[in-house]
Amino acid sequence: MARIFFSYDSRDRELARTLEKGLETLGHQSVWRVDELIAGRGWGELMPRRIATADAVVAILTPYSEQSSSLWCEIGAARVLANTDSKTALLPVVMGLQRTPSYMGDMLVLWGEPNTPDNNYSKLIANIDTALKAHLSTIEARAASPRIFISHRHKDQAIAAALTEMIRTALNVRSAEIRCTSVQPYRLPFGKNTGERLRNEIGRAQVVLGILSPDTAQSSYVMFELGAAWSQQIYTCPLLALGAEYQHIPGPIFDLAPARLWETADCHQLLANLSVELGLTSNSDSQGAVSDRVSNLTKAATKIQ
Repeated sequence: MARIFFSYDSRDRELARTLEKGLETLGHQSVWRVDELIAGRGWGELMPRRIATADAVVAILTPYSEQSSSLWCEIGAARVLANTDSKTALLPVVMGLQRTPSYMGDMLVLWGEPNTPDNNYSKLIANIDTALKAHLSTIEARAASPRIFISHRHKDQAIAAALTEMIRTALNVRSAEIRCTSVQPYRLPFGKNTGERLRNEIGRAQVVLGILSPDTAQSSYVMFELGAAWSQQIYTCPLLALGAEYQHIPGPIFDLAPARLWETADCHQLLANLSVELGLTSNSDSQGAVSDRVSNLTKAATKIQ
């Protein structure tokens, strides 16, 4: 289902909370929850990242909206993203206004009834759900660009498989958003030009994770992939495995802090970092399963003495 960014004036928080809850019951996901607080990170820093990860921005427009500079900033960002590869949808929800704001005059809007008894906005929620599904169906046909690219040698397939399972179990991320060339269902489609496809996907990825074992330097593909990510300033994280140490990190990314995949704490921190970088929510009901997946990864990444 869709990842949603809710844009609203603070005085409309209760309405935003109601819409968020209703859409979550239909399977959608909020990339920045209405009641979410993040210590040490500013709105100006996180807002662009979270909007960039959303499939759609639901903009709640009420009489309070006119004076809300942050809301209009978010709407402007959504309109720009609509014309990029992300194809972010902008869904204006108008309530308590006589007409659509002039800035939205060229768009189809959803009208809601203010002062609904018992705050029952089920019809409005259903209309938003329909619009979200329609948007997703229009972009489903286009090739999805993986957001997470896992670079590794095929001999490290077991580690890569354990890593992808840990990420999928812990975070709300679709399989199409992960590229891992040796693990199903994250491999390249048959009949595609491997080099060209990988080059394009690395350029569009948001995160590149490089599994490094002591002999990874022998793989020109891994070195190429990590170098390409680094040169384009893509978030790149070296993942040490099977006894690899700092000297096994290739030159261009030598100063990047690595995660040691045989360490449980490092694996949990990696998940937390991915959640922030990609604006992903956690699967809160799978805590036990996440611990099992982390244990599987640490075992796969531990050097056999």
